[in-house]
Amino acid sequence: MTKSATESGVRAVWSSDVHGERSLTHSARSMILRDYGIYIMLVIITLAFSVTTKGFATINNLILILLQVSVMGIISVGMLFVILSKGIDLSVGSTLAIAGMFSGLLAKQEPTPVNVALALGVPLFLGLACGLVNGYLISWGSLPPLIVTLGTMYAFRGFIVWYHVNPVYQLQPWYRILGQEKVGPIPIPVIILLCVTGITSLVLNRTRFGRYIYAVGGNEDAARAAGINVNLVKLCVYSINGFFCGLAGLVFTSRLGAAQSISGAGFEMVAIASVVVGGASLFGGRGTVGKTIVGALIMQIVQSGLVMLNVPSPIQQAILGFIIILAVWVDLFIQRREGVRRSGSIRGLFSSYKAN
Repeated sequence: MTKSATESGVRAVWSSDVHGERSLTHSARSMILRDYGIYIMLVIITLAFSVTTKGFATINNLILILLQVSVMGIISVGMLFVILSKGIDLSVGSTLAIAGMFSGLLAKQEPTPVNVALALGVPLFLGLACGLVNGYLISWGSLPPLIVTLGTMYAFRGFIVWYHVNPVYQLQPWYRILGQEKVGPIPIPVIILLCVTGITSLVLNRTRFGRYIYAVGGNEDAARAAGINVNLVKLCVYSINGFFCGLAGLVFTSRLGAAQSISGAGFEMVAIASVVVGGASLFGGRGTVGKTIVGALIMQIVQSGLVMLNVPSPIQQAILGFIIILAVWVDLFIQRREGVRRSGSIRGLFSSYKAN
């Protein structure tokens, strides 16, 4: 081997080490931003409102925020399953309205053991049925999720308004327990949200089905080539989402003490925002339940803080919209940096191979 070849090899190794250190630094920064940025944002926003808003940092207000986020948190967890599979569901608010209305109609009748079971079980079944409709049309019908769920959003809402346009009041006392009572200082809806969070975290992180969802969202063709039944996975995630919408409709109606056909209007945008703010990718394959709940908390804290500051409702909507855009931009920024880093590593490896 000549001297010049040896010097070239040394320079190549030195250059590789330098670029490796730089790549490691960028990777560490991206990892910190991706893994802990959402928690840092939650702390900053909470501290900002605590300083600027009188009465914000009190135990009663924090419990109220948790109570308010419980319904949206349940919907957001269901939406996470759909987004992880690279899908979307715009019909969650309409599904909630159907489940809540039928549940309220049953709860208004004379209480018997059968009616109690129906009032609590029917909304879950209806939510599951709505999810199955979406899942079937998207998986075996091969229709775009955006178009399907946009259509069912209007179809479900139109049906429930036609079926019972007037609100249902005077629900039975036993029905209100689920949404209005507490276990110690903790409201029952918050306990339900914690149970949903724990169970879904186990499903996504500890089961084969959870790995299938991430695989389908990450690369559908590769998942199909690996033997995963992609259509069945999609059907399941939309069914799970529908089930959680039914549960959210039950909790929401119980807490409100009334069933309304207009319930849940606009909830789909807040749910999607909570998932995206929580770090999940709209391109599928990345996201966690815990961070989704943190995203829902951030959205609710911002909304509650703005209300306490007497900010007009249109300005509140504009701010929440800006938060959604910012979250999507951060997601794209992280993905592009990771893509550039991966392509740079591949070029480096190819150059080293050619030199050798």
